[in-house]
Amino acid sequence: MAASAGLDVWVWCFHCPECGFGHQELDHLAADQEIHCVVCLEEDGRLVQLHRWTDDEWAPQARLRGGLVAA
Repeated sequence: MAASAGLDVWVWCFHCPECGFGHQELDHLAADQEIHCVVCLEEDGRLVQLHRWTDDEWAPQARLRGGLVAA
């Protein structure tokens, strides 16, 4: 999912096909630039590409407008 004119930051639900970790186990969504599994990279030194998708359940929380700061 693309951001429009650099104003929006999108985050994704994700799952690693190798180790099985995902957004539910790690309790966060992946940012646009996060395409490799951090667990596989840190544990085995391997670059494994994440399977990423958007989910209607997460949609209200997944879209953050640029320039806002979390409270």
